[in-house]
Amino acid sequence: MEMRNKEEVLGELLEEVKSLLGELCQSGFDTVHDSTLKGTEKMADLTRQYGMAHLSDMLGELAEGICLRRHRLKKDQDMLAGVYARLNEYLYLCEEKLAYDRAENYYVNGYGCQERESGGKDAVQP
Repeated sequence: MEMRNKEEVLGELLEEVKSLLGELCQSGFDTVHDSTLKGTEKMADLTRQYGMAHLSDMLGELAEGICLRRHRLKKDQDMLAGVYARLNEYLYLCEEKLAYDRAENYYVNGYGCQERESGGKDAVQP
């Protein structure tokens, strides 16, 4: 079984959250499909398990707001658009940090260096 590094796992998790937000954008906050709402709740739980409490809290706030909005007859102004915007900004910043971490691993820690993979430049060649 191949081990994946934390950057790969985090990148996939962020992509899943972005996909959910894309579904919300397409459907609108008033007509969210049940599967999208359940997916948002599941993603809030999953991100909490990964130690991303802030992201989990924002997803939970979004899911709760959507659920409440679905049962209103009168369209009142709420803060869902603000939560959605903060989520998008947070994801953008996470992706930027992830890109910097990948670059650091590649260039500074030498994970992309073929010399290190083959034993280094000082390794004895047969």
